Amino acid sequence: MGYEFDWHVLIEYKQLLIDGFITTIKLSVLGIFFSFIIGSIVGIGRASKNFWISLFASYYVESFRNIPLIVQMFFIYFTFTLSQIFPFLNSWGEFLHINDVDAFFSALLALILYTGAYIGEVVKAGIRSIPKGQFEAAMSLGMNKFQVMWYIIYPQAVRIIIPPLTSQFLNLIKNSSLAMTIGVAELTFATQQIDALTFRGFEAATAVTILYIILTLTTSFIMNLIEIKFSKGVKNA
Repeated sequence: MGYEFDWHVLIEYKQLLIDGFITTIKLSVLGIFFSFIIGSIVGIGRASKNFWISLFASYYVESFRNIPLIVQMFFIYFTFTLSQIFPFLNSWGEFLHINDVDAFFSALLALILYTGAYIGEVVKAGIRSIPKGQFEAAMSLGMNKFQVMWYIIYPQAVRIIIPPLTSQFLNLIKNSSLAMTIGVAELTFATQQIDALTFRGFEAATAVTILYIILTLTTSFIMNLIEIKFSKGVKNA
């Protein structure tokens, strides 16, 4: 007997898909924002000539890159009660309309730390690709090391690393699906729920696949616009 498709089930359970999609967007947007900040700090630390700063950043990168993301999620979720350690997360949970604060922020923290380690390597490579002569020239003009990094080196590095940075952001969006393993009701979780209720897993998986494609293509489009804007800025300069 052939499989008979019933796409009506997606309309019947559309709220599960909408809620899962919104939760995935929350994880992705917050994860991208904070992982970029963490990655930038770590990348600058990795490129630093200070031995201890560079060593600490290296330990961070090697630690989080070599532990599977799902293990990190489980470890954070079952080891720490984040809402008790950081009470302000409860307020953020209410603001973001999150039902399970500990599960959501455990998944988010794991995504940030994991992706931040990879972004750190990308930022380090971008910084080291800038000719040393620019650093020396800026120092000769009386700028201190912080000013040179913030106004001269880092902006150029960011422009260079936009393509690999985009890849890391897309990986974060796709990795957010692992949050379902600790009970976060994101897109993949919604698929399983619909399958369990209706035995229409193929239809649910198809809808979720399309939603993931929309989310990743939108992210790629935005990053391409940013890259174009940076390129125009360089040409005008």
